[in-house]
Parts: sequence; C-alpha cells; structure tokens
Amino acid sequence: MQTRRILLFLTTPLLLAFHAPAQTQEFTVNGLTVLLKPNPANEIVSAQLYVRGGARNITEATQGIEPLIFNTAIKGSKYYSKESIDELLDRTGASINSISNRDFSVVSLRCLTTNFGETFDLFADIIINPLFMPDELELVRKNQILAVKQQNDNPDAALRLIANALYYKGHQYRMDPAGIEQSLQAINAEQMRQHLSKNLVTSKLLLVVVGNVPRALLEQKVQKTFGSLPEGNYTPSLPDRIIHAGASLNAVGRELPTNYIIGYFSAPRLGDPDHPAAMVALDILRNRVWEEVRTKRNLSYAPSAFLENDLVNRAAIYVTAVKPDTTVKVMMAEMKKMQQEPVSEKDLSDRVTMFITRYYLNNETNDAQGRFLAYPEIAGIGWKAGDKFVDDIRSVTAKQVQDVARKYFGQIQFAVLGNMDLIDEKVFTSM
Repeated sequence: MQTRRILLFLTTPLLLAFHAPAQTQEFTVNGLTVLLKPNPANEIVSAQLYVRGGARNITEATQGIEPLIFNTAIKGSKYYSKESIDELLDRTGASINSISNRDFSVVSLRCLTTNFGETFDLFADIIINPLFMPDELELVRKNQILAVKQQNDNPDAALRLIANALYYKGHQYRMDPAGIEQSLQAINAEQMRQHLSKNLVTSKLLLVVVGNVPRALLEQKVQKTFGSLPEGNYTPSLPDRIIHAGASLNAVGRELPTNYIIGYFSAPRLGDPDHPAAMVALDILRNRVWEEVRTKRNLSYAPSAFLENDLVNRAAIYVTAVKPDTTVKVMMAEMKKMQQEPVSEKDLSDRVTMFITRYYLNNETNDAQGRFLAYPEIAGIGWKAGDKFVDDIRSVTAKQVQDVARKYFGQIQFAVLGNMDLIDEKVFTSM
C-alpha cells in the first residue's frame, strides 16, 4: 500500500501538468494543419514538421532519400550558408534534427522561447530551400552508407534486418527509409529536389509546436514560410495490414558468444479498439518473461516483449540466450498462459498503475508532448484522441487482455542470429 501511495503521489502533479485544460489549439495555414500546445512551464520550444508517407513515398531505387535530403539540407539553404547556420545554432543553443521511419519523416527544431523567431526562419528555410551543395551531399552520403554498413557489425541491428526481411516480405514496408548501400550510392541531387517538390505539399504536412509561443506569432511565421508551398491533393490513408498465414523462422548462422532472437507478430495499431488492451498485455508479458527467464531461471540477461508504434503495427518477444530453444520455450509458455488464464485483478491493477506512471514520466518534455499530439493525428484518429489515452488504459479489463492474447499471440515470425546447431525449427514455429 505504501508503494501505491508513492506512485500516486508522483503521478498526480504530472497528470495535472500534462492535461492542463483546453490548451492545444488547431488551425490551418494554406492547407497546412498546425497544432499549438502552449507550455508556460519552461522556456523551451519544440517544433516538429511531419512529412507523411514514409515507406510509401519511396521505391527500391530511392530508399534512404528522405534522410539524405534533410541531413544535407542542414548544411546550407537559400538564405543561410553552412557557416551562418552553424553560427546561429551555436549562438542560440538551438538544434535541428530529422528522423525518417516507415510512416513519416520529421524535421524538428528545439530552441529557447526568446530565439524562436529567428530559429524558426532557419528551420523553415532548410526544409523549403535546401541547396544540396555537392561537397556536403557527398559527405552526408558517405556517413549514411557507413551507418548502413555498420548495421551488420552490430548483432541487434543485423537481427532487425533479418527480421524485417521476413516480416515485411511483399509489403511496402520492406522499403528501408534509412536506405541500402546501392540506393544511397545512386541517388543524385536532382532526384532529391524532385522528391522534395512532390512531397512538400501542405496537405501532406503536419506542424506541431509545443512551448510558450503566442498563436499570433506562430501563424505569422507559418504564413511567411510554409504559406508559399502548394497545397496539393494528398489524402491521408492507412497502409495495408500484414497477416501471416503461419509461424516462420529465418535463421542466419554467425559465430557469436550468444544467440540473438526476435519474434514479431501482428498487433493492433493506434486507433484500433484492441490497442489499449494490447499495450497493457505486452507490458504484462514483458514483466512475466523477465521474471521467468532472467530472475527465476537465469537463462538470459535481456528478455523482453514490446509493442511497436507503426501504422502497420506489430509486437515482439526478444532475447539473447546461449540456450535458445529452452529460452524461447519458456517465453512462449508465458504467452500461452496469458491466452489460457485471465490475469489477476491485482496483477492487472499493478501493471496499469506502473504503465501510466511511466507514460507521464516519458511525456514530460515538450518534444515528447509534440509526438503525443502528432501520432494519433497521423494515424487518422485526430490529436484529441490523446485526451482519452489514460482513461482507455485504466478501463482495460482482464478479459480484454486475454482476448488480445488469444487474437494476436501467434503466427510469430522469428529471426535468429547465432549458432544454427542449437536451433530446432519446430520450437520456433509451434505457436
């Protein structure tokens, strides 16, 4: 009871801070949806521009083009030389970064409130008017190719490549937003300009700003910069779900101190009625495999289970183990147990409390709050759906958790990297 009181004490101020009434505002500038969440609690501003599409924006030949575009853009634009960009960022302490995944690319600005005006102008110009200077493009290209090559040197990264090739076979998500060596070698500046022109239309963009920024100032800045872009006719849509007919295994031999194992299976995406229960179910499963595999049996130091956050969503069990067959049997036994037996009310209540506490802790920063607004908007259910998130998690029942386990815990697509002599395929394809 004392632990429960401490958790509630920690959670309450976070809840009050994160759910201040009627803060988030939505408006449109030239077809561009803008979400503004004022936050007077600190002097940090987070601005995030999302370009929807992700893997659906690229082909085999253009894999990696969006990170190539935005990583090169920060090296020079129409109104800002590389030197002036470096000087402005150093002087203000601001940062501009980009990430590309299978659902979108996002370019983000983090700055102080006092510097928002001048740093937002820079942020917008490098997105709209990048120069793609040849020397800078080649430097960025070499770095991205090096990062792609290094994936095979890291067992976890190599394992994900093996797993993705199996899980996404035949689906648009098989395209790697980070790129492959062949595509990155061939992409040229003209292709990058054409790609940017095609996708930088306001109907395809989403701008989220969290910080102590007056709406009038933000509207003025957006109109001055992104207001000149064409609106286009992009209509948001969801990618096709992935359904596997049965379990499968893709095992690759490599001499390693241990065996790396991940098993992916279909899961509900954000907005699906099963999604809240799936989040709780995977949290319970993660706790149980940790207890059984690491604490009780000492089979591994790194067992886990998790739910991803893609529009084509999936969940996974993961482990590194010197006894792969034995360890995977234990993990799948826990999955079957959740299918066969409802979780106890106490276990459910404890896990929900811990889940919500972590959720609030993870959403303290302005950057995280911006992502929390953006993801449901991109998923097609609207940013206001986030207001129901905690209530949806609290309302999850033991029956819903069991139903989710029965519905999704199966047809696991396993990838293994390690000693093939220790792998019994039947173990991995039995669920």
